[in-house]
Amino acid sequence: MREPGAGAAELARAAAASAGVTVNEVHEVDQLGELNRVIDAVWHREGDAVTIDMLRALAHSGNCILAARSGTEMVGATVSFRGVHEGRPTLHSHITGIVPGSQLRGVGLALKLRQRAWALANGIESVTWTFDPLVARNAHFNLTKLGAEAGEYLVDFYGQLHDDANGDDATDRLLAVWRLESARVARALAGWTPAPPVEVLLRQGAPVVLDIGAGGDPLLAGLAAWAGTTAARPDRALARIPDDILAVRSRDRGQADAWRGALREVMTTLFAQGLRPVGAIAPGWYVFAPDGSDWPA
Repeated sequence: MREPGAGAAELARAAAASAGVTVNEVHEVDQLGELNRVIDAVWHREGDAVTIDMLRALAHSGNCILAARSGTEMVGATVSFRGVHEGRPTLHSHITGIVPGSQLRGVGLALKLRQRAWALANGIESVTWTFDPLVARNAHFNLTKLGAEAGEYLVDFYGQLHDDANGDDATDRLLAVWRLESARVARALAGWTPAPPVEVLLRQGAPVVLDIGAGGDPLLAGLAAWAGTTAARPDRALARIPDDILAVRSRDRGQADAWRGALREVMTTLFAQGLRPVGAIAPGWYVFAPDGSDWPA
């Protein structure tokens, strides 16, 4: 009999081989110390992002802590723990880091696919995590490449974190819900969900509710169509964000704050009317459609 998640395990091994890494669980204190240093090298958070004693407790109590190695060097890690989502067991992925120099080569995908295989082998059907909706590359990776769904928009979810990625910015987050054996995820992982060009969606009448205006400032338009309760409104919308919000923040903090506020207004307005980001198209376009819509149909 084929073991649960066997196909997922094979997919994870192939992704790791393609990235030139091995991905395994870690449990011992020395390994966890190395993992903690990897996380710190990525996030540079004041104090430990996850303390070694907490990592040890999580690993020993049956949670999923993974490390990616290139040869003997640990180049990536992820920490996740069991939880509940929509009344069912889930695996919540709390923090992930890929060391500088090893990003953009598939290590993140290898970690996520190994995490997926672990969850399925342990009878868990979904993985959840949060991500900053202003980071365009993460939106594309999570929603389009992995096939995760946007479950909630969470305003200033963590409070101030004071690390390199967040500074003292508000920590608004999208909750990603990765339904591991759904048709959406199967298509995404097989590469069968090519995103249509934005021009096609525009020709089909999708309105742009957020765009990049003069000087790089956010330009809001047309949200009033969704703010009321009676007016007819489109069933799809587009919102554009900068392709590198960290660069924006480093050169103009006021403009970065304006983008946070504008995207928050778009997300909270559209979520309230039953629309969700169903996909992300490079270089920074969100596609919104009714909750449960099949992307990219």
